[in-house]
Amino acid sequence: MCAVRVHAPQGVAWGAGVLAGLGAGVVAAAAAVLTSLLGGRVPPPVPTACSALLAGIVGGLVYVWLTRAVSRPVAVFWSVTLVLATVDTLLIALLPLPVGSASLWGAPIIGLTVPIKQVLVLAGVGRFGARHFPSRFLLTDTVMHYVTAVAVSLLVPRWAGRNA
Repeated sequence: MCAVRVHAPQGVAWGAGVLAGLGAGVVAAAAAVLTSLLGGRVPPPVPTACSALLAGIVGGLVYVWLTRAVSRPVAVFWSVTLVLATVDTLLIALLPLPVGSASLWGAPIIGLTVPIKQVLVLAGVGRFGARHFPSRFLLTDTVMHYVTAVAVSLLVPRWAGRNA
């Protein structure tokens, strides 16, 4: 009998990805809060920081998965984060704000929940309100999306590594 051994690709360890994402989230949160303070405090600094921190942690998990699923995880990770920042920016700029609370289980993560709720409304769940995001703060909001995306894209692969 002949046994064939298949070598499964080993990716970055989950713990390393979460820690790298946490660190990148802290850096992204600090940069996003600074952007918020310089741009008029809209969106507010605390929800901005919480959203960026959570984005970093989720980014760490996504990166770990990508190291196991694709041959060029860093390039795909950059693409995913920049596409998400672009979609987030377009949703906020073009669509009305959704009705209801922007917090999730009391967590102030407006930067993540509002675009998700907008997509849900487009899918038929929920409804839009009459208000739009204030146009005078769209540049600040856009910069925050890309600052977070670039910080997470740069730091997670560097801190998590490529292999276990």
